Amino acid sequence: MSSPDASLARPPARFPYAVDGVAAALALGGSLALALTLDLAWVAVLVLAVALTGLGVGSCWRGAVAVIAAVVGWLTGFALFLAEAGRITSAQRSSWALSGLALLAAAGVAVLTRARSERERAETDRAIERAQDVAVHDALTGLTNRRGLALLGGQILESARRRGDAVYCIFVDVDGLSRVNEELGHSAGDDVLLTVAEGLRRSTRATDAVARWGDDEFVVVGPGTGLAPLEMERRIRAHCVEHTSIDRRIWQARVSAGGSVLEPWDDGTVDTMLRLAGREMHLRRALRREAGAPAYRPTRLEQSPQRPHPRHPGGWQG
Repeated sequence: MSSPDASLARPPARFPYAVDGVAAALALGGSLALALTLDLAWVAVLVLAVALTGLGVGSCWRGAVAVIAAVVGWLTGFALFLAEAGRITSAQRSSWALSGLALLAAAGVAVLTRARSERERAETDRAIERAQDVAVHDALTGLTNRRGLALLGGQILESARRRGDAVYCIFVDVDGLSRVNEELGHSAGDDVLLTVAEGLRRSTRATDAVARWGDDEFVVVGPGTGLAPLEMERRIRAHCVEHTSIDRRIWQARVSAGGSVLEPWDDGTVDTMLRLAGREMHLRRALRREAGAPAYRPTRLEQSPQRPHPRHPGGWQG
């Protein structure tokens, strides 16, 4: 699941059709005036209209309307001038030729300017998309990060409540990651995190949001009651055992998980579920460590074969 961050989106352009509209109006008005008066001064209006299209935004086809109208207007004016004049002098031919070249030059500059503007706009849009992706995704694992989970988790909770469904949360902590980093280096630690992240992907549904919450912590939020934390631990451990070659004496491919469920009638937020799931995760890990610790046996002094001398209770009889 993914959701764009509205705070990074490009603001909508104001009056996106205004420049093209003005250019088209000038081209049509100048063409009509040129056809009626046959005055080459109106060609300047056509050149201005074509030049304005280079400042427009959006599809180039909108700007093409003004360019086509200006070119057709110039050709129409030239044809009408030939029909009325009969014969054309070299000076008149040069004037019309220069005006036509000016119009074509303006059209070429406008097309290049518009194409460059569109290319820069597309690059900006791609940069915004990359920024959005970085803003809501973890760079190492590709999972959603805290910011992304805040967006997706709220959507999942709201949607589930509209349907009258529960929402679950599982908090996962990678046990022993610090030892892997210390003894094998951070690259080995990154491999562990990537393997755990992939195990989480394979153990969840497409409707679940899987996020990296901290250095060695992951969170799953989804509709329904979800997997039991013990089953999530089992699946991730099985995946890690199969897909990592790290010495088990350094990392036992073990994670600790805790869960919480928010029923439709319960008050609470995603933060509430996170807090409860994190509390259960820490409790389960503490109980596991306590169960795996050796039983406490107080250290005793070795018994002497002789009893203390009654007159020397503080020492031993020689």
